Amino acid sequence: MIQTLDLGTVSVVPQSPPHRPEPAARGQAQKPAGYESARGLRALRLDYLRSVRAGLDRRPRVVLYVLVKRIEEAAHRRAEALAHAQREGYEVVDTFVDDTWQTDPGARPALARAHAALRCQAVDGIVAASRVDISPFDRPYEEELRLLKAAGGFLALALDESRL
Repeated sequence: MIQTLDLGTVSVVPQSPPHRPEPAARGQAQKPAGYESARGLRALRLDYLRSVRAGLDRRPRVVLYVLVKRIEEAAHRRAEALAHAQREGYEVVDTFVDDTWQTDPGARPALARAHAALRCQAVDGIVAASRVDISPFDRPYEEELRLLKAAGGFLALALDESRL
């Protein structure tokens, strides 16, 4: 279903199977990121972003990714991600929105579509407002960064990892 918001077109997708294996520590309580781990994850994300951008001879093509509790909340987060993409000179080709709040990144259908776009080289990266759009927890967030890198892409954030 395509839904038009004040800020543009948003793709909302039906449920689909996860695009990655279950987390190894299923059932264990995860802790939100601390400042030191946030700095390390930021360095990892920026390293991946720079390596992908260095290999491009054109403007990077990206999708905007937004995670919300209710679809009505998507416009604000999309605007943050879009403003960042424009500041960085990225070409935005689509927006994917998941309203599957508090789910593992692997269970989100719109994020799976963003990964598919990376794997088929339709885009070079994903832009989100903050790491909360991926996960506030270190392990799934780092796993997502590594999956994006393995797919040949990067994650860009409007707010760095120390700001949610």
